This record gives sequence, structure tokens and C-alpha cells, in this order.
Amino acid sequence: MTSSEIVDGGFYLERIVSKVGTGDTTKDAVMENIWQAKLLENGKIKMTLLDNLHRVTGYSEVVDEQEFAKRFIYQPDFVPQQRDPKEEQAEKITARAERHLANQEYLSAEFEFSNALKLDDKNVRANYGLGKTYLATGEVDKAKESFKKLVEIDEVLDPQYKHIFNDLGIQLRKQGMYAEAVRHYQRALNIGQDDEHLWFNLGRALFEGGQPAKAIECLQKALKLNPELMEAKAVLLAAQKKLQQAGK
Repeated sequence: MTSSEIVDGGFYLERIVSKVGTGDTTKDAVMENIWQAKLLENGKIKMTLLDNLHRVTGYSEVVDEQEFAKRFIYQPDFVPQQRDPKEEQAEKITARAERHLANQEYLSAEFEFSNALKLDDKNVRANYGLGKTYLATGEVDKAKESFKKLVEIDEVLDPQYKHIFNDLGIQLRKQGMYAEAVRHYQRALNIGQDDEHLWFNLGRALFEGGQPAKAIECLQKALKLNPELMEAKAVLLAAQKKLQQAGK
């Protein structure tokens, strides 16, 4: 494929197949992403990822024609879905709420986040912000409810929400929500299994949740990907010691 055959501004499908599970339960998981192409003057192609609602994310990659041909399939009939006006309004309200939260104006932040969620109850930023607001005001049970709901929203794993995704797992674990933290990281690993930090975080959540044997398996996978991951080594030793003590 040459640059003359690449549709500038066109939409392309990338299909990623990965293995999930272990042993006899191993199976293929398929993830499909839609990207928009932009031809650059140097002959390369800038590919911008769309999220699950067909919105442009902040994530893009620049590839050459050879890599482009291997990864992307043109979708001539693809038309991005139109954004619901309520979702657009929810985003604007959420932005105001985030400013209130940054200024420690917690009552105003709670009010605005709640209003945003009345318009779009699956808004990732609003659910996350409301949970953080509740933590800041000491309302831990309400924060847990917000984080629990956030775990169920598929969009939280989009690249544009990576900072939220990372912090959410930490908050779930810190609040003792180990089952939710484990489910959160397992969902992420269904998308890609080559991230040592995901395996480490899953292993740590399992260990702190009282499952040292499962934790060891995950931590070993993290160290296989990155043998120098010192945090994983420390938790692995603790999990192995815990398992040995339980066997006595």
C-alpha cells in the first residue's frame, strides 16, 4: 500500500488478538479499535485513536506505510456516531466540578458532579471526581460506591483516561475494595497482557486481599516481563512467606 492509496481523514480498524487465562482455560480475546488517518508531509501517517463513543482521544501514533499496511483495515462505510447533547452538557458541568475540586470547594464540586451524572450516569470523569470529592470530605462509604460503579464502566479503560485508570486501582485497594480492584485489573489485562505494572498491581491486590497463591502467579508474570521491578520482588517475597506460614 502506498500513501496515494491511504485515505487522508479516513477511518481504519485495528484488530488485536491476545491470550487470556492460564493453562486449559487459555483463550483468544479480540479487541477492535477505530483510528483516523492523517497523511504527513514526510510520507508517514498519523493515526489518532477514537474512544468507544467515536470521539477523538488524545492518543496518536505516527507509523510508516509498512506498519500501516500490517495493522489497519480501511472502513469506507464507517460513520462516527453523533454525541448525545446531554453527554456534551455533562462534560461541561464536569469540567466546572473539577475546578471546584482543585480549589477544595467540596460542596460545589459534589453539587456539579452530581448534576453531570444526572445527565450521563456513565460519565467517567464525573464518577471519578465525585468519588475523589467524597474521599476529601471523609465520606468513605459514598466514595466506595462511586468507585464501585466506575469499575463497571467500559470507557474507564480508554487511553484518554489512563491517569484515572491507574489511580482508580490504587484507590480501590487503599479502601480495602480488593475484589473490585482485582476485577478492574483483570478487565485491563483482557485488553493487553504485556504490561508488567498491571500484573504487579493485580498481584498486590490479590495478596492484600488474602490470596497469596494467586498473587504469586501474577507477580511472577510481572517479573518475567521486567525482572528489575523491585516492588514486585518485594511483594512476591511477602506472598511466598505468607503461603509458607499458612502451610505449616
